[in-house]
Amino acid sequence: MKKVSILVVFVCICVATMMVNNVGINASNKCEVKFMFDGLQTIAFGNPNKVTDGILDVHHHTPKLEIKEVQKGREKVIANFEGKDLYKKVLNISMPNNPHKPTRYYSPDMNKDTSDFRWCLDIENDLFQKQLYLKEDKFYYKINFQVGEFVTDHVTDDKYQFVTGSKIHPFKREIGAPAAHLTLEKGNSLLITGLGKDILLPYSSNLSYSINITNLPPKEMANIDHFGFYYDVLKTDVPRFMPIVVKKATLSPRPFLCGAMVLGKSIIN
Repeated sequence: MKKVSILVVFVCICVATMMVNNVGINASNKCEVKFMFDGLQTIAFGNPNKVTDGILDVHHHTPKLEIKEVQKGREKVIANFEGKDLYKKVLNISMPNNPHKPTRYYSPDMNKDTSDFRWCLDIENDLFQKQLYLKEDKFYYKINFQVGEFVTDHVTDDKYQFVTGSKIHPFKREIGAPAAHLTLEKGNSLLITGLGKDILLPYSSNLSYSINITNLPPKEMANIDHFGFYYDVLKTDVPRFMPIVVKKATLSPRPFLCGAMVLGKSIIN
């Protein structure tokens, strides 16, 4: 009888523990949406009400937009758009009935936190300290973000500096890759419009979403200064500072930097 009582108590404890754990798992009622950016595009923060990503129209680069569901570490592509599917489109990303505006994550000390958005290269603030203005006809397509927190996903292993002719820019550090994320709570959905049909990503307690926004050349493309394409988008005439890895500054060819850049002052309509 004593053994039976002990067994019953043990089972009760196990059940109670499972209930507590299940409450902990479901209590947040949230699922995550993450945006990744790679390739030639400019993310403009001049408008406080929205953030706009302008994807450059560059020869040999293919704009792509891929949306995945992520469940228990497994990814499933649920939508994929490429090239002509996106040409001259203006997409809008929002959460219906959500009053929040897009933000940037700033930590107390960016040197101790590589998620701080300031690791991402801001062409206007980091290189030229002025608004540069943009030729919007140079964009293949555009994406307006009404929501989301922008962060740094990772930083380069090497430090970069910028040179033009014999002039060396004082900028000298690692460069971050931008990303953004948001949390869907129960009853929320993420809405993507502008693609011919609306895409709705609903809240699910056991799902997350990954959205990859890329504009990359083929892998076999020769090493060139991809960064130079950014100057073709600027209305303002500035010195064409080009990135080079600090420890390889005297070597040729230069490494290309084909990543998303930030414009802290300009607006993309």
